[in-house]
Amino acid sequence: MGRPVFLGLLLALALALGQRLTAPEEVARSQVIKRALPAVVRIQGTAPAADGGTVGTGFFVSPLRVVTNYHVVQDLSDLTIRLYDGRAFPAERFAVDPGIDLALLTVKGVQAPAVLSFNRASPESLPLGMGLVLVGFPYGQGPLASSGILAGVGPLEVPTPDPSIGAEVGAYLFTDAPLTVGNSGSPLLNLQGQVMGVVADVVGGPSGVGGIGVAIPGELAAQSVEDLERFGIPQRGWLGASLVSLEELPPVLLRALGLTTTQGAMVDRVEPGSPAARAGLRGAQRDAQGRLLALGDVILAINGKPVKDKAEVVRQIARFRPGDRVRLTLWREGRRLEATLVMMARPRR
Repeated sequence: MGRPVFLGLLLALALALGQRLTAPEEVARSQVIKRALPAVVRIQGTAPAADGGTVGTGFFVSPLRVVTNYHVVQDLSDLTIRLYDGRAFPAERFAVDPGIDLALLTVKGVQAPAVLSFNRASPESLPLGMGLVLVGFPYGQGPLASSGILAGVGPLEVPTPDPSIGAEVGAYLFTDAPLTVGNSGSPLLNLQGQVMGVVADVVGGPSGVGGIGVAIPGELAAQSVEDLERFGIPQRGWLGASLVSLEELPPVLLRALGLTTTQGAMVDRVEPGSPAARAGLRGAQRDAQGRLLALGDVILAINGKPVKDKAEVVRQIARFRPGDRVRLTLWREGRRLEATLVMMARPRR
């Protein structure tokens, strides 16, 4: 072997060794991305505005089913998915769950190259700072990966374009993993490759620059997927009423009605025919400008367990199923009383 060839081999070996992943977290992250890529797809369709189409992300959860956000496919026709290797196939909506901003698609002409599984840990049990990996199609480009940490767990406090979409998510996962337009529907993975959440939004500047990622918890998404597969609609418990946390209301108003706590949630508007309506819950009174004139019922506890705010009410109610009876402790006109909700299957929309 000549000296130049030998030196070339040494240089190649040195470069290869220099690029080797050595830190355990690097190795884990790389393996997660490698396994996830075949399961993640780009979703595209034609929007009514004829703006050239809308792009989002989804991922296979079974051989023929792809999970994405409801808002990604809400108004799209001619749906297609594109695999990581560039092949494209038609898809159609199988079932949707606007309450948590989830949709389940059926893919035609191909079976999943790989599937991802949900982690069903409750959001409150997840340690802040845990490592997360994101795989998706930002701006339709990719698939591309990014990483970050679990930055927080809690309700989404900022306004959204359509408040009715995702209104039944009590607590979201927040991450600093970079994401932007097109990442909606991306899987948020732990370092074992399990789906911890489904990306739904970004809170931040234009196109999410410097923003914080918002994801539907895997526990909630997994339950929804099972319901959609079996029943075609979610079977999650629902109150059928909009809520306002007591801490958002003027303290002087609460004291005037004998409330000495800011722990709880006021019933604002009650949906006709809902479990809340059938249980006799009363909503707030407001004037034509929306100003509060009189408090609605205040939910203080569910099955004897005190609730902190509206997010906790939504989260606790969501754990029940149709037919379950749920006891509410209410504050109405200066006194405590009990009411019983009977969970019911929600109507198709």
